[in-house]
Amino acid sequence: MYVVVSYDITDDKRRNRIHKALKNYGERVQFSVFECNLSPEQVMRMQHSLKKIIK
Repeated sequence: MYVVVSYDITDDKRRNRIHKALKNYGERVQFSVFECNLSPEQVMRMQHSLKKIIK
């Protein structure tokens, strides 16, 4: 599954944590945009890890 993730986060610490997490799932194509080619299970894991950071 091809997934594009973009974010606009003003908090530097949270933004860096999101960036670090997304590096494990795909390629950065712009400052806050990642392209990922993931299985459905990987998408679920990515969503779970990002939700923990965003909360």
